[in-house]
Amino acid sequence: MPHGTREIVHDTLSSGNAIPTAPGMMAGYPGAVNRYRFLRASDVHARLAGSNLPNDITELAGNEETLQLRQQNFVQAPGDVYAVLWSAAAGFGDPLERDPERVAGDVDQEAVSAAAALHTYGVVLDGNGAADVDATRRRRSEMRSERLAKASRPQSEPLRLEGAVRYQATENLAVRSHGDGEHFACAGCAADLGPVDANYKLACARHDAPIGSANPIIGDPARFIDAHPVFRQFFCSACGRLIENEIALADEPLLRDIELRV
Repeated sequence: MPHGTREIVHDTLSSGNAIPTAPGMMAGYPGAVNRYRFLRASDVHARLAGSNLPNDITELAGNEETLQLRQQNFVQAPGDVYAVLWSAAAGFGDPLERDPERVAGDVDQEAVSAAAALHTYGVVLDGNGAADVDATRRRRSEMRSERLAKASRPQSEPLRLEGAVRYQATENLAVRSHGDGEHFACAGCAADLGPVDANYKLACARHDAPIGSANPIIGDPARFIDAHPVFRQFFCSACGRLIENEIALADEPLLRDIELRV
């Protein structure tokens, strides 16, 4: 908010407002998008006069104005509030594999909401805020089943590979010996995900969802772009482990993100 001046003249210039620039790693969920929030004729001065410091622009009353990705020479008066929110980091790994006690700690530190703990990480908290181990185990089993129920799956059930693990390609993807070659396999249950010279995603159960389902802060990308981005998720069709995510336009081919030369 302006201080000691009658007005400030701004420009916006940004990327990553419709689609997250941090897509997540090894099945981690993407970060948020960059956002501009602008509130005219707000009650911020009354709040501050009452020693009530707002934590977020959404707590203030006023007239909200939508700023565009490239907006020049818009004027901010003393009663106006301007908030620029950056995307920050993305996630790492399948949320259902995160240590439940660490998730409980995230909730205690207000880094994760209790709702996100339940719906994203599958962690059930008890009355003291600790992870309920048995309830969490049941909840996660239900969520893995729900993943497979909504996904399109390969026609045949995958084999369980007996060959030795040669190495980990990612957190969720192992490479195992199979016959005279090597195959990708689920790191959790050893389900066969195809030879290493092919795209393992073709052997996964797959679900495409609107980009906003990946992170509630993303919102509707149609505010800024005409293209239709989707959030693709690839699961082990045997155990429901999340192998990888990708963000792509709906008509784009699958990203081949791992290419091994053995």
